[in-house]
Amino acid sequence: MMNLAESQFDFLKDVDPLMHALLVSAEAAYYTAPAHTLVQTRKFAETLVNKVAQANQLEVPEQADFLSRIRLVENRLKLKADFISVLHTLRVNGNKGAHEAETDHSDALTSLRLSYRMAQWLYILTTQKTKLFPEFEAPVDPTLEARRMRFELMELQQQLRTAQDKQTVHSDIQHKLAEVEAENLQLKHQQQVEAQTLQAQLAAYEAKVKELEQQATMPTLEAPIEDEQLDIANASFELSEAETRELIDRQLQLAGWQADTQLLRYSNGVRPQKGLNLAIAEYPTLLDGEDGFADYVLFAGLMPVAVVEAKKQNKTVSQYIRQAERYSLGFQFASDLEKPYKNTPWTSEEKVYYIPFVYACNGQKHSKRLADEGGIWFRDVRHPSNISKVLQGFHSPAGLKRKLEQDIERADEYLVQTEILPFNDRAYQREGIKAVEQAIAKDKQRILLAMATGTGKTRLATGLMYRLIKSQRFKHILFLVDRSTLGTQAFDAFGAEVIEQGQTLAQIYTVADLGVDTTERPEVQVATVQSLVHRLFNSDAPLPIDFYDCIIIDEAHRGYTLDKEMTEGEETIRDEAQYLSTYKRVIDYFDATLIGLTATPALHTTEIFGKPVFTYSFTRAVEEGYLVNYDKPIRYITKLSQAGIEIPKGTSVQVMTNATGQKTTALIPDDMDFDVADFNRRVINESFNKVICQALVKDLNPLGDEKTMIFCVTDRHADQVVALFNELFKEKYGKDWNNDAVVKITGNADQPSKLVESYKKKKFPNIAVTVDLLTTGIDVPKICNLVFMRKVRSRVLFEQMLGRATRLCPDIGKTEFRIYDAVDIFATLQAVNTMQPIVVRPNISIDQLIRELSNPELMQKAKAINVPCIDEVKRTQADIVLDEFIQKVTRILGKAEKFKHHPDQGKLREALGKIKENFGVESFKLPQMLRAKGIDDLGTWLQQNSAILEARLAEVRSALGTLDLPIISDEKDELIERVVDTAHQQPEDYLEYFDSFVKTAVNDNAAIKAVVTRPSDLTREQLRELENLLTSKGFTQSKLTQALGGNESNQTYASQIISMIRRSTLGEEISSVEERYQRGLNKILKQRAWTEDQKQWLARLTLFIAKEVVVDKNMIHHQFAKDGGVKRLSKLLDSDVEKLVDDIHEGLWQAS
Repeated sequence: MMNLAESQFDFLKDVDPLMHALLVSAEAAYYTAPAHTLVQTRKFAETLVNKVAQANQLEVPEQADFLSRIRLVENRLKLKADFISVLHTLRVNGNKGAHEAETDHSDALTSLRLSYRMAQWLYILTTQKTKLFPEFEAPVDPTLEARRMRFELMELQQQLRTAQDKQTVHSDIQHKLAEVEAENLQLKHQQQVEAQTLQAQLAAYEAKVKELEQQATMPTLEAPIEDEQLDIANASFELSEAETRELIDRQLQLAGWQADTQLLRYSNGVRPQKGLNLAIAEYPTLLDGEDGFADYVLFAGLMPVAVVEAKKQNKTVSQYIRQAERYSLGFQFASDLEKPYKNTPWTSEEKVYYIPFVYACNGQKHSKRLADEGGIWFRDVRHPSNISKVLQGFHSPAGLKRKLEQDIERADEYLVQTEILPFNDRAYQREGIKAVEQAIAKDKQRILLAMATGTGKTRLATGLMYRLIKSQRFKHILFLVDRSTLGTQAFDAFGAEVIEQGQTLAQIYTVADLGVDTTERPEVQVATVQSLVHRLFNSDAPLPIDFYDCIIIDEAHRGYTLDKEMTEGEETIRDEAQYLSTYKRVIDYFDATLIGLTATPALHTTEIFGKPVFTYSFTRAVEEGYLVNYDKPIRYITKLSQAGIEIPKGTSVQVMTNATGQKTTALIPDDMDFDVADFNRRVINESFNKVICQALVKDLNPLGDEKTMIFCVTDRHADQVVALFNELFKEKYGKDWNNDAVVKITGNADQPSKLVESYKKKKFPNIAVTVDLLTTGIDVPKICNLVFMRKVRSRVLFEQMLGRATRLCPDIGKTEFRIYDAVDIFATLQAVNTMQPIVVRPNISIDQLIRELSNPELMQKAKAINVPCIDEVKRTQADIVLDEFIQKVTRILGKAEKFKHHPDQGKLREALGKIKENFGVESFKLPQMLRAKGIDDLGTWLQQNSAILEARLAEVRSALGTLDLPIISDEKDELIERVVDTAHQQPEDYLEYFDSFVKTAVNDNAAIKAVVTRPSDLTREQLRELENLLTSKGFTQSKLTQALGGNESNQTYASQIISMIRRSTLGEEISSVEERYQRGLNKILKQRAWTEDQKQWLARLTLFIAKEVVVDKNMIHHQFAKDGGVKRLSKLLDSDVEKLVDDIHEGLWQAS
């Protein structure tokens, strides 16, 4: 019986009376009310977390539960991993005490023991005094004997299932039941007696706890808690081996093993039993004549399947996997045990392993910061090439048995020998499937597949899953998405697309839908990241780590959230780093092969999965006719987007509260400048939105077949755009206007999933205005127009946006898509955009391209010219000519396909019929037929068929006439300019444009004139004006560098400008920094004899001038400030530095 007058927690009495009262109450209730002990220790842990968070001024949301608060302090404070493990144990045990009818004294004892450790930590943290605490005196577990009896009863019940003499076993069971009942009655009576004795004292302590909780001025930790304080307290927090075992017992129980170190020990007479999955502690082994005791041996029935080596938490756990292996080598089989191997045990050189799987652990979870010191380390010893790896939990009994039963070699051989079904009829899909299967056969655990948006990643995944399950390479596959709309789309595809013999994947195998929280394992499960976060990390009974053996991650590039508004539960995750961390926690949780699918691999994607095993780029897909190309972007340039918005200090302005939308008046404390990237984010300007919408109303047809997607900055911005469009289109179309033609589709819209379905399948909406909901994975082939009214910083997000419009749509004659750029996003991301369009030179006729392709000598030369390509696909000038030819044919016939059904297009139908008659294919398939021939065969074919091909295409063009050609209005508006972006010109065209501009401006611009005649006279002010002038005309540093072939990345913009201008006007070769440096240094060294020290100073000065080109006295002084500035430099060189600079300048450039 507990004595409340003396408690093991009295050292907290004067330090924190509330904590002391909670723990004394928990301690006193142990014998009579173990559930109360569990609840009170949980309350102690929660109060401790709250105090620590409060002391460090951490923002804790009011609705945050205990689990969220633990995560908060874990993420923000330097706490030991085992400390966090103890918090979780107290939390879970407390939940048991609060919600389960019967609770176990063993759990209550564990919670008391662990609370004692935490109370010591709190004492040292609060007082900053070290103290020698006595070991915790564990009270006797009054239910230990009852638990032993219940286990024996379970053993007898298992024996009854297989025993031949069932009558004898049945009699034993009845006898044992009577013993258990008698033990339970005696325990209940004892608890009632003790409860009466302690009732008054417990009530007094409960009242004291409530009183302390209600006091306004409770003792708190000093704020903030310094790292040194935490270090001292953390150093004292060390779990004993017994306490560590209690944590490991819990981990084994979560995985489905019966584990109880106190009860289920070999020395207690516990032996494996058929039908039971036992973790038997201290199991004896014998190796080389030496006795050993495995901390646990895991038995699936009578079969030993794994060894567990358990260490104290201050041990580096990864190194102890070898010790676990020794117990596998030394395991001795009793006659009644089943062997886990078929014929002979597994050998590695002279070693013979009798148990296939080994673990080493210390009860704490794995931390990347201390990779080797925690976690559950695992090794499959059946093959010497298998290495140890860290896991998030133990395998389940069923999972280990599946590993033993699986014939991986046979499955891999099946995949090699079996043809891919015609369902995956495209060559690149077959290549992708084979690449993944080969990576799996090499035991690669993380695999990345990069395929351009619209090329059928889901279709490939469907065929791949079918093969992986049929071969029995995997049994349970998770298809993981990050949004429910994508999950629904995938689930529908699995149930709609026929794979084999008239059946879909969902008819051949069990496919579970989103939200199906089943413990039954379907062959395929579709789930969102958010739902798994709940099932894995917000549950006291998470899924086992082997619930899935393969995970296919759709849109595996996730983590580009810097430019996103949070959606579908992401708002509970604070920032990109935490979202990415949570996303990675989900996929790291399972012991499974991970297959990532993405169109846009980001850096973090390759860090998780490695480099792609197969890549199918946008360029290749367009070349092969599986995606459509896009035209040069159409830019809208307004006064405000070009000049920005400036608001001087002290101006009275209206500001909007984001949460409510209410406007208030405020004074600007400092001068503020906004550029177009800030529009509708940091500054709201309705005039800008209206000007852009007015321009778009002239360019878009919302009542036609071609659909449009508009990307806005925020949800409120999207509302404004929809309202403006309705107003402007109503004005244009009058009664013919349909209010459903333009809708906002964001996470905040009414029934967004239904709006998406309507956008995909119905005439209206025709224009979708979105922020992020439609940036990823939504398949709407009719999208022909993309409008950028927001500026994003992420290449991944930008390319995902572009990918919305790349899909083929022969039904409406789609041959390309158009881009309207209101925020100059292409200029910002051009250097990193991997989805560059195939540029078709408008001044090259189709007849000219035919002549080039049919000239074998010309094509041989063209094949020898490599063309720089951002997507790493090797391409030559011959490929460029072929691309241009196919694109032109595609555009002509695509438009014809669109209009051939019009009643008045008889001539067009006749012309298209002749194509089929002459070439044996439908007109819309002709580009694919021509592409499939390749450069050489196409050239030969054109030599024989060019005349008839040109004639047929001419007939089609003639029949089309001017039907539905876009009209560009010259009517004056508030726009400054509507231009086709020159950023996507061919490099030679771009340089010609630059040459023309410079030659025209040289006589009118003093700065350009100075560059040509005497660069050393150019001032910094003139240089700035020149840079602004050239940038405004589209001649940015990145574009000039790209046009020159991407070299000279170390050039400053100033040196590049001067080199380019002198090249255009004087014909000078463009010189590198090194060349200019050498010329300038040679000139100055020839002036007179210099000392070696002076030569070194001259070299430094010349290099600085060669890089910067335009320098003044202040710049030189700043550059050499640490060395004494201009004055000291003049003294060291015994010369006037400014005169030296002029002389060096003259040497930098060739004579004009």
